[in-house]
Order: sequence, then C-alpha cells, then structure tokens
Amino acid sequence: MAWMYTHTLTICLFLVMYYLIVIMPILGETLTHSHSQVEPKSNCHRSSSPGLVIGPHRLERVSRFEPCSPNANRTETPPSRKLLNRNQARVHSINKKQNRHSYSYRLSDNGYDAINSDYGPFTVKISLGTPPQDYNLIVDTGSRWTWVRCQSCTEGCTSSDPPYDPSKSSCQGTLRNPFHVTYGDNSFTRGIWGCDTLNIDDLGNIANFQFGCGQVNFDHDGENFVNAAGFLGLGKGDFSLASQSGTSMQMFSYFVPENSDNGDLHFGDKAGAKSNTCSNQFVPLVQGDDQEKYYIDLVDISVDGNKLNVPWTESTSRGIIIDSGTVITRLPEEVYTVFRDAFRQFMSSYTLLEQDPLELLDTCYSLVGVEQFLLPEIKFHFGQESTIDVTLSKRGAIWKKSDIISCLAFAATDNNSIIGIVQQRGFNVLYDLDGGRIGFGTNCAAS
Repeated sequence: MAWMYTHTLTICLFLVMYYLIVIMPILGETLTHSHSQVEPKSNCHRSSSPGLVIGPHRLERVSRFEPCSPNANRTETPPSRKLLNRNQARVHSINKKQNRHSYSYRLSDNGYDAINSDYGPFTVKISLGTPPQDYNLIVDTGSRWTWVRCQSCTEGCTSSDPPYDPSKSSCQGTLRNPFHVTYGDNSFTRGIWGCDTLNIDDLGNIANFQFGCGQVNFDHDGENFVNAAGFLGLGKGDFSLASQSGTSMQMFSYFVPENSDNGDLHFGDKAGAKSNTCSNQFVPLVQGDDQEKYYIDLVDISVDGNKLNVPWTESTSRGIIIDSGTVITRLPEEVYTVFRDAFRQFMSSYTLLEQDPLELLDTCYSLVGVEQFLLPEIKFHFGQESTIDVTLSKRGAIWKKSDIISCLAFAATDNNSIIGIVQQRGFNVLYDLDGGRIGFGTNCAAS
C-alpha cells in the first residue's frame, strides 16, 4: 500500500499520457471518418460568352467533375490518374532551349492553370416528338448509336431530363425490337428501339428517326453518364444521325478551346459557314478497320522542327482515329518511343520525374521553382501523296497533372492509334462527310 501511495502521481501521469497519445488519435480518426462526406462543388459560374451554339441555343461542353456538371454536388473530383485510367478503358475498346519552334508558358498564366478543363464531353440539346420534349445528349464521334433513357426504365434511370415515353411516338408502328449497345469500358444500355421526330436547330425536323430507348443503363465509371439523357451518335454507318438525316447532316464541326473558355458545335450549313471563317488545313479521310470511326493518315511527326523519320510499318500505317471522347493521343509503340525521346531531349533542362508504374503518362516534369516552361513545337504530317502539316496549339501537348507537375499528353498503344481531344485544342474541327475530309481550322471568327 505504501508503494501505491508513493507512486500514485507517477501512475496518474502515465494514464494521462497514454490517453493523449494512444486513445485520442483513435477516437479522432473514428470521428473524422464517421462524419466525412462529399463536399459540394464550388459555385457554378457560366461564361458570358456565346457558349456552344446550335442555332439560337447554347450548348454545353460538360466536364464530369466541374461545378457546372449535372452531378457536380454528388461527385468528388478524382485524381489525374483516375481520369486517365478511366479514359484508357475507352482506348482499349478501340483496340530549355529557345528558337522559333518552341512555345513558352509563364506559370502565372490563368489559362495554363485551367489546362485540363476541356476533357469532358459535349452535350447537345435535341428534342423528340410532337409536341417536342427536350433532351440533353452526350455527343460521341466514336459511335453511331443514339439513345435516350426510356419511361419503362428499371436501372440507371436518373437524368436531368424526363424519360422518353414511346407510347407518344409520332411514327406509324413504333419499333419494339431489342436495342443493346455496349461501350469499350463495359458501360451499356439495353432496351427497345424507338422511333419519333428528331429536331436539332441546325438541321430542323428529321421524321421517323430511329434510336434506342434505354431500359437498363449502366455506366461503368459510376457517373450515370453525367446525368445526361443519353447519347447522340455522330459516328458512321446505318442508323447514325448522318445516315438518317440525308444531305442535311453531311457536315458538322466543333471548336475545342485551349483553356476554360466555351467552345461551339454546329451541324450542316452552319458548320460550313463557321469553317469558312477559319484558316483551314484539310486532311483526307481514309478507310480504317472500324467502319463507325473516322480515320486520317498520319505519316510523320516533327518535334522542334525535326521530323522523327520513323519507318511506318503496316501496323502503324492503317490510319489514325480522330475522336471527341478520347483524352490524350495514342501512338504505336515504336513511333511513340522515338517521339518521346525527342521531346525529352528538348526538355532536358527541366527535372524529369521517375515514372510511376501505375501511371499511363511516362514523361512528367516538376515545375517547382520554374517560372517559365518552354515546350517544343509539335507538328503532325498527314497524307502520303500531298503532305499537310498541322502544328499543334501551344496547349496541345501537355496534360497538367497538378499545380507542380506537367506531363507529355501522349501514350503508347499496341492497337489503334487515336488523336485525342487534348491535341485538338485550339482547332475548329470540321467533319466534311461529302467531301471525305477533316478540316483543322484556326483563327476563326467568333460564333
């Protein structure tokens, strides 16, 4: 007993220290997790610029994770790795010196800070039926299928627009055959065929337009297709918008901004009129393996004014897909390796970071302490007979991983090569189906 009285103070101090060092952190961690929640996105401030315009209507180019996204308040912004890995699934589905050839960034440039703001999909407002019901659909140049969520939907039914009611179809004898589309990332829609009058301002009414009426809609990314009502397929083939609208829809275009400004999207004559205000370079469409997609013939690439001169084998000369839904460009392994090495040589005065084996991008630089970021001019050379040289915009090569890390926005592929949306920044891209060509326009008049 005498021992206990003597050491009481010591024991009390021990218990207090144990509580502070061991118990409190555990309780604190438990409380923190039990009260965690997704924070709402910052307020949505839409640009006062005309935006994406079809006729008198504004269209939206919506990132899944920006404040103006339909699901902004329920979706946490994922890290750069998750964004690129998500887009990689789509790709799998398709199988410091200074001279006149360089670009310079000041890191205080606000446009540079917004460099990844335009990876999200275009959405366009269309209407179906009489009287018309409006639907916001994701625009997809890599697929021909158009579909909307159906009133008889049982899974994946939530949308910012009401579901389509096939019983109100204006068609004589609405189709009831099964409709099923699966995308490369294993997202899918299943339902029935629908038929109704489609209206897009640039095109007017398209009678007896056939489309999918989705009853089970599954987005593999867990994002519910950004709460859009469905997809507008601008790919080639039967049942595509182009095939069902005749001569009025043999041309469309979109402008991809270099920063966070709005772009625009036009169909038909208005796409041609917009293109006529641009300085254009036209590249012929070529036949590729996938009949739904658009291919052009990339024959070489220049870095800082020097061509790679890589032998283009049969596997690398099947044409390259141009796609509105792929983020970064994929090149054949042998071409990418030479291209990457040339880029690294130009960038040798910057700190090249060790590659993370889990990352898609393998050429990333630390910008810590860097006031000016100098990049080489990159030029695509198209066409076997008459070469067309297209210089990428100054933001057409870089993916901003974080405020202090920027990466080369290209990757290798062992399947189809693809020109992604990052490399289309700064261009008005015209799809001239009648003329069999793709136009890359710059210095266009404002819409």
